[in-house]
Amino acid sequence: MDLNSLSLDQDKNKNNIEKVKDLVRLLYKNDKGEPFEMTDGQAEIFLEIFQRRHKRVHISCFTRYGKSSIIAMAVLTRVSVFPEKWAIVAPTEEKAHIIMNYLIQHIFDNEHTKRRFMLAPGETEENIRRYRNKSRINFKVGEGKMGEVFITTAKNAMGLGAPNIVEDEAALIDDKEHSLVMRMLGDSMDNFLVKVGNPWDSGHFRQSAEDSNYYKIVIDWRRGEKEGRITRDFVEEKRNQYAFDVLYECKFPPSGIVDNKGWIPLLTEEEIKKSFVPKDLNVGFGVNKLGVDVGGGGDFSVIVQRYTNLAKKIYKKQTNNTMEVAEAVVNLKKQENIPNNYVFVDIIGLGRGVGDILDRIICGVNKVNVAEKPVNPIDAEQFVNLRAMCYWKLREWILKGGKLEQDDDWLQLTEIKYRTKIEGTKGKMEIIPKEAILAKGKGSPDVVDALALTFATEDIPYFAYDNEMATANASFDPHNPLPEL
Repeated sequence: MDLNSLSLDQDKNKNNIEKVKDLVRLLYKNDKGEPFEMTDGQAEIFLEIFQRRHKRVHISCFTRYGKSSIIAMAVLTRVSVFPEKWAIVAPTEEKAHIIMNYLIQHIFDNEHTKRRFMLAPGETEENIRRYRNKSRINFKVGEGKMGEVFITTAKNAMGLGAPNIVEDEAALIDDKEHSLVMRMLGDSMDNFLVKVGNPWDSGHFRQSAEDSNYYKIVIDWRRGEKEGRITRDFVEEKRNQYAFDVLYECKFPPSGIVDNKGWIPLLTEEEIKKSFVPKDLNVGFGVNKLGVDVGGGGDFSVIVQRYTNLAKKIYKKQTNNTMEVAEAVVNLKKQENIPNNYVFVDIIGLGRGVGDILDRIICGVNKVNVAEKPVNPIDAEQFVNLRAMCYWKLREWILKGGKLEQDDDWLQLTEIKYRTKIEGTKGKMEIIPKEAILAKGKGSPDVVDALALTFATEDIPYFAYDNEMATANASFDPHNPLPEL
């Protein structure tokens, strides 16, 4: 097929989809060396980039749809035919390299792109294939004419120019850095921008999703299921994980709840108060955990007890006497018949002293450093640290029906916020630092920190089905406490 003469009729989209599938099948290979088979949605993305059909394009796909590989093949096909400059822009260098790596991989799938690819002096095809570490590549597209692709971060875009830009993970590029990306387009009146990503809340990415000047492609898990890119069982497995709406439903967080730094409230005041139940009622059942947050510098030391269905504050004192706090933990553990491995102590700061004391008295106590990474690989992929993981699991517990014994201290939860942070090539959830809360003149969230600690490990025994907790709470009778499991 002569790519120079390729012309697709924009008025016959279905026919175009089939044509571009044939084209990609002819040119490119999958990881098994077989002809690359695209779905309809992937072909639509390819067409938008290869044809530059609209000057502004907004693409949001469910995670792992395969968009990076498709974008790479579309850009590669374009620059091997037309003498154009393209920039791949992302929040981090590692993220930008993902599309470039795919692009380099596919150069050698066919004679057309392979023949036009320009090796730099001293480079070999084998090294390019093996390491794929180039940040700029060129193609001969005619006598004295060249196609070019380079990568950059948005932060480093100042001084660079390109009339064609793919802004990958665009929602994770803040508005200030996005303005630098837009300046790159200024060298040419005929410019093209495609913004790609999951709909994390971001001023410019939300605006482009609502801007009629942008052509939109949105592919959620339902379309992915129809195209055979994801199964319903896998979706249900992911449904209760962090940011399901963003990652699989392709939905932005509710408008108006995000502050100017991207922080989203973990729970609303209404959701917190809805979980309140009257004090001094012995209705706890199931697991029995203690969370211990040790205060310093005038903060409170707090101990929270949490069952499967209920949490309550059982100790709060303005003391930094580690021995006193440790003694309170030992007494409450004995009084409440709590297993050794269900005692959780935050060992950052003064908590380390309490943890060391308890370690000598209680065999198997959990000394938790909330700044560390989660041990479970699945959690480690989703959360920046244990603090983020614990708070997200706390949120899920409350929304599934977990109750809080009536106490205004639980409203500290209104100050707990989350957002997505890029680590390497992945977006992970982080919780607002305690210092940021204190800087606003708010008190230390010591009570809810103590509760969050109890989610550092899974609850055993645990309900097999979420609705059992809801049923238990719905049938709550203050005069007839629920039995223990």
